[in-house]
Order: sequence, then C-alpha cells, then structure tokens
Amino acid sequence: MTNLSKITAEDVMRAFAMDFEPGTDVLQRYLARYPDHALVLIDLSMELTREFDDESPLGAAEFDLVATGMARLRDEKRTLQSLQAQPAKVFAEAIKLLALPMQVGLAFRERRIDVATLPQRVLEKMAEALKTSTETLLSYLALPPEVPLARARKSSVKPVAPEKVSFERILQDAGIDEQSISNLLREE
Repeated sequence: MTNLSKITAEDVMRAFAMDFEPGTDVLQRYLARYPDHALVLIDLSMELTREFDDESPLGAAEFDLVATGMARLRDEKRTLQSLQAQPAKVFAEAIKLLALPMQVGLAFRERRIDVATLPQRVLEKMAEALKTSTETLLSYLALPPEVPLARARKSSVKPVAPEKVSFERILQDAGIDEQSISNLLREE
C-alpha cells in the first residue's frame, strides 16, 4: 500500500479532476481517502461544477479584468532569457533613445562591453529603453561575449572570439567625439 501522506495536494487535485463527473460519488470517495486535502477538493469540485452562460455578453467587470491583464502583459519587464532571444533590432532601437550610434547598441547586444566601465546613468537609461531592470541588464552583460553568426558567415577569415572592452573604447570605435564621450562617462 502506498503512503498517502506523501501524496501532494496537486497530485490529488489532478487525479480528482480526471475522475470527476457531476452527480457521482467521486467527491465522497476522494474526501474519505484524502481527508487532509478536503478543502482543496471541495473548492475544485465547486469550480468544476460551475456553469457558464456562453450566450450572454461580457459585462464591464469582465472587460476591466481583461484590460488589466493585458496592461500587465504589456508592461511586463523583459527577463534574462527574453533579452538573450531579442534580435539586434531591439537593441538598435533602444540605443536610439539614448541618441547613440547603432554600433553601441550592437555592442550591448553582443555583450562586448565591460560592465565595470559602464556608467550607472547609461546602464539605467539602457535598461529602461530595453524595458528591463538594471539587474537583468547587468546579468545579461556579464555573460560571455557573443559572436554574431551572420557576420561569421560573411567573413573571409575565421572570426576570433570577441573580448569585452571598455565602454569608452566602444564609443571611440563608433566615432563619437571626445567631448560627448566625456559627458557620457561622467557620473552625475
């Protein structure tokens, strides 16, 4: 005989949902067999027997609930995994909000920037433009640099693994003048 104390409420509810048929004694059997999970079984039974009127139109409360859920989805922050999946275009558009060249956005995308050289102000603005937290962006940038596959295929020589460089070097390579670089690197 199996040890009933090791069975979780989730397992009991899953089994109950599979066995449940309205008007039968399934609920009584499960309550007798799993008295520790009586409350969740009764709640699930009520949920399974609840009837819906598919013909009636949605009311204002239902529309408000849907609108709230959609707003939460739109405002949801990007995670580390979703940042890794974002195309270079997303980073290029985000860097435009900072009025910097696309090359700087690609350096962010490819994680070629040494995080220790990145000013906090720039980090915060870039995180905001990418719709993520500064912690998530820092975690993303701390990952090893990425070799873009498209550029590797177009190269006539075997590409070498990229290395992290200072933010100042990225700005210099992008052709930004020294005064603008100085203004960007200054912490205020």
